[in-house]
Amino acid sequence: MKEMFKNIKLGQIIGIYHFEDSCFTVGKVLKISSKYLFLLSYDINFKEEGIKVFLIDSIKRIILKSDYMKNLEKTQKKIVRFNSENKGIFQELIENKIKVSIGLADGSVEEVYLTEKGENYFSFQILDDDENTISEEVIEKDYLKRIKISNFIEREEYKNFKVITTKNDDEYMAYDLFYNEDYLIFSEKEEFYDISKINIIPKDMIENISEIDVKLDTKKENFYELIDFEKDLEIKQILRECLENKFLVFIDNEDFFETKVGIITDLEDNKIKMKEIDKYGNFYKNSEIYFDEIQLLAVKNYRLGV
Repeated sequence: MKEMFKNIKLGQIIGIYHFEDSCFTVGKVLKISSKYLFLLSYDINFKEEGIKVFLIDSIKRIILKSDYMKNLEKTQKKIVRFNSENKGIFQELIENKIKVSIGLADGSVEEVYLTEKGENYFSFQILDDDENTISEEVIEKDYLKRIKISNFIEREEYKNFKVITTKNDDEYMAYDLFYNEDYLIFSEKEEFYDISKINIIPKDMIENISEIDVKLDTKKENFYELIDFEKDLEIKQILRECLENKFLVFIDNEDFFETKVGIITDLEDNKIKMKEIDKYGNFYKNSEIYFDEIQLLAVKNYRLGV
């Protein structure tokens, strides 16, 4: 894989596939060392979200073409801000041709454009990965279990959520809830991302809605400005800055059951100690991770005041 980086330049925007499950990142190349690739990463709206450090040997594919970046910028222009005053949400999706994800009763998920909403049915254009229409389908209202829309979050932080559980055991961390016809519409929390997912689910699928208060104290701050990428740099220096400044980190390895999220509490010669955060935004356990286990280190632009 190191041979694939010989023609990549600093400042170049690339896409990276890593691990075996098609995890994907887009970012600007900041530095390439003997073992690691350092990227300034972007979210789906092409906004800076922090830095990512990849173990080069864990990278499976590299996207070099700029067309993908152009598509991201087009996606940003298509985003519509939904709120409780927006009573014609389905018409908004149709008129603005917003790509959405739908979940069906058989468990399948499709990327689609909504073209018509009848009293008891929905009409969709089903899309492939390049957003080309591969079929046109009419789906009965009761067979459609969820519509999901990516959306940019303009506010920097949010703390109070409701937990929605459904009759088929799905769970959502939600805010800004409102009802529209026979549907509950809400924003779904994405952990420390400046994006949310607007969800539309039938009211009769809801099992319970309960309150939760996230106690984590965070503020937005740019981690990139703390690092001099023109000097020699290894992953331990990034980890030290995270420790000293209490930045939120995401650490992953293809053998981990799930990504470890939290803050670093101690840095030793060959390992770190960290306090992990659960999906509700609260500390729940302590972990030790050896440097050679870190295949991906993501440092989000969130600093914790704890």
